[in-house]
Amino acid sequence: MNNNLIGFFREAAPYIHLHRGKVFVIAFSGEVIEEDSFSLLIQDIATLSALGARIVLVYGARPQVDKQLQLINHKIQLVEDMRVTDDLTLKIAQETIGYLRIKIENKLSHALSKPPIINESLGVLSGNFVTAKPYGIHHGTDYQHTGTVRKINNKLIKQLINAGSIVLISSLGFSPTGETFNLRYEDVASFTAKSIQADKLIFIHADMATPTTDIELQQIDQFIETHPKQKRLLKHIKKAMENGVERVHLISTKTKDGLFLELYTRDGIGTMFNASRYETSRQATIEDVSGIIELIEPLEAKGALIKRSREQLELEIDKFSIIERDGKVIGCAALYDLANTQMGELACLAVHPDYKGGERGDRLLKLIIQKANNRKLNQLLVLTTQSIDWFRERGFKPGEIDDLPDQKKALYNFQRNSKILIKNITSKKT
Repeated sequence: MNNNLIGFFREAAPYIHLHRGKVFVIAFSGEVIEEDSFSLLIQDIATLSALGARIVLVYGARPQVDKQLQLINHKIQLVEDMRVTDDLTLKIAQETIGYLRIKIENKLSHALSKPPIINESLGVLSGNFVTAKPYGIHHGTDYQHTGTVRKINNKLIKQLINAGSIVLISSLGFSPTGETFNLRYEDVASFTAKSIQADKLIFIHADMATPTTDIELQQIDQFIETHPKQKRLLKHIKKAMENGVERVHLISTKTKDGLFLELYTRDGIGTMFNASRYETSRQATIEDVSGIIELIEPLEAKGALIKRSREQLELEIDKFSIIERDGKVIGCAALYDLANTQMGELACLAVHPDYKGGERGDRLLKLIIQKANNRKLNQLLVLTTQSIDWFRERGFKPGEIDDLPDQKKALYNFQRNSKILIKNITSKKT
């Protein structure tokens, strides 16, 4: 039996439950369709559907349209990376996009009808879901049949995906008067995700993988500067987030099984962009006790933290703050008031070893200082055996036993011989 496979299923199990019934808009470029791995990607998408996710697919066709235009020696005109769609280009685009639609539908239908997925309630449907309008004239350039999204038939899409169908949407849109417009697939995907209130918007691209990391909206401009090859797509991701899409994932076809690894493992394999925090810092509740125990037990075992029983944690849970990541406690810290003093004790500061290096310890320290400020405390005490340098780098100064309040002095464990560190704090922003 493959232990790695068993480990994957153990990690994936909560995500299978979490994603059941959730709505994913998955968009891929024409370059992805040309990849040798495209059939495997389609199989993975079919599996997502079989696991209960509601799937909307949006596909691009730029390289395929370019190829057909080159075959007939017709000029390819791009202005600021936007195609100028004349009459012949529109005709070629319609034919090419129609061909790709049939190709994708065939692959999906085949994937949905073979073991172990076989389920008569699953299927793939396409149609005219996008109402478009002309892009118009910009800086003197008439973009002719190039358009932008005006609205999405979200009611019909929701009805279809709730019935178990995968909805397939192309980069063509239609006006109420019957005109056809050539659209950017990224715009269609972003607009669709917002319109149907998708839980995730997932872009799959054929370039080299971007870092496995989490990027917040305010960090995306810097990320764009350092990843020029994905600049166009990243700008669409930024726009989608600004327009209300909460989470966007960017996955490369160069990463084997990338879609599964991104959605069904805690840390993923692609880049995730957040309009709101993926990790949350908050006051602990009684429901967090088990997670805190799981986090601190290894540190207690090696003497870095003092042993705390479940009963003690339950009684003192209001003193704890935590960092939570996808339902898992990955960091904690506690603030204890020292009676008849203006000093508080910072205790049980811990970060899961898999998540060190992301300034999470600093976030917890900041939370504790904010709590202390709210309580009008002006000093923070910490007793530590193994993190002396970390605290000193953050403004804590060495203290003596005589600096301790009487109640702490009486309880000081000389055998443990913890270092005494004290930080002066104020109500100013820290």
